[in-house]
Order: sequence, then structure tokens, then C-alpha cells
Amino acid sequence: MRSPDDETARLAAVRRYEILDSPPDGAFDEIAELAAMVCGTPIASVTIVDADRVWLAAARGFDGITEVGIDSGLCASAFRADGPYIVNDAALDPRTADHPLVKGELSLRFYAAAPIITADGFRLGTVNVIDRKRRQVTGNQIAVLTKLAALVAKQLELRLAAILAVRAERERAAAADARATAANADLSTRVRDAASAHRQAPHPDHCQLGGAITPCPRPAELKLADSWGDSAWSCTEHVEEALLNVRSVFLASEELGGLAAYVNRN
Repeated sequence: MRSPDDETARLAAVRRYEILDSPPDGAFDEIAELAAMVCGTPIASVTIVDADRVWLAAARGFDGITEVGIDSGLCASAFRADGPYIVNDAALDPRTADHPLVKGELSLRFYAAAPIITADGFRLGTVNVIDRKRRQVTGNQIAVLTKLAALVAKQLELRLAAILAVRAERERAAAADARATAANADLSTRVRDAASAHRQAPHPDHCQLGGAITPCPRPAELKLADSWGDSAWSCTEHVEEALLNVRSVFLASEELGGLAAYVNRN
């Protein structure tokens, strides 16, 4: 288990899951509902503790509240615990008596939480239940809170795996696009250079690779050949098309003739 004092590393762990301020998606709503149902409380939440706030990833009974302060005593203290954190009467407990949610309008009295701990030992927040009246909590209820906190940690790992998979796929696609763009640019340069070298060679006036039904009206500039010895004069556009899409095609000298199958395509 990592030291709770390793705050810089802990905050980095919080951020790697990209959960803070994410749009509501209901991912943890059922966790909060189950916690409230099992413990019989009107309020329950799944919290993530940031550097200067406690963010509610899910909440039941906290209408309109998305974050609370980092005041010690409740979530800001409970997430650092090695196990369950229980306050039976917050007004009398010295850990919580001065907390704004206890002294203020909400007048919270009961609080029980289990810390959300990652597989590599970082404490991210809590699954907690809250009531406005003092109460006790059973061993079974605490066991359920602990299981729910572990379930949140697993769901966060699945979320992270999905994020990384999407990001890796985007990076692969971007790299493939970059390689294709570079290859096309290199091909265009080679074709232009070859066209310049062929300019003085005897050749037909028009491209021979436009097809049998729709001849290409552009001027012939380069000769292409294939491994069977067929060749044809072409405009630069059809040269690039053929080089990219037809196997065994290459730039050729004017001595070769043909590419009959390609010339006569529809």
C-alpha cells in the first residue's frame, strides 16, 4: 500500500482516469443507489478527491451538488483511511464537529465510507452513505460499502483501458495517414521528375490510360510498364493512380510497348 502522504503521485493517478468534471454518464449512479439502499440512508455518493475539492462522480440525495470543499472530517479524511471510516454522530465526533456540512444547513449527522483504492495502491475517493440523523451501521453494511468501492476501482480501470485503446487507435490512424501522405508526396515528386526527363522522348499526344470507353484528354508525359512487358504512355494523374493501385507496374523507357489490359479497361 502506498503512503497516503504521496499526494503528487496520488493526484497524477486521479488524473489518469480522466474522470474529474466528465459529463454525467450514469456509470456510478447504481453504485450510489445500492449504497443508500443497503444502508437505509437518504444520501449516498461516489466521490473523487481532487487537490482542492471533493468531486461527486455520482450522488443520491445531493440534488444539484457536483462538488464540496476539501474540509477535513468527511470525504477528505475518509479516503485516506486503510479501511471503513464511520461517524455515528458527526456533531459529537471531534473529527467532524466543525465541518461545514455538519455545522451548516444540511446538519449531517451520520457518515460511513469505504475508500476507493486502485490496484497500485492509490486512494482516489470514497463510496459513502450519509444521514441527517445519528445512526449505527452493521458489519454487513460496511462489507457492502467496501465491495462497492472495489467495484468503482475496477470500473475506473475499464474506463482507462477504453480511453487508452481509443487513443492508440487514433494515433495509429494518424500515423498511417501521415505515412500515406508522405508516400503520395514522394510519389508525386518522382513522377514530376520522371516526366521532365521523358519530355523530349517521342510519345503520343494524349494519355493512353483513360480507358477504352472514356479516353483521357490530358497530354501523355510518362511511360508505364508492367512485369509482362506491356507499357503505355500516360498523363501524370493516371501514372500515380496506376502505381498506387496496380501490382507490378513501374515507370519505363520508351522502348517498351503495350499495357493492353489496362488501356482497354472500361
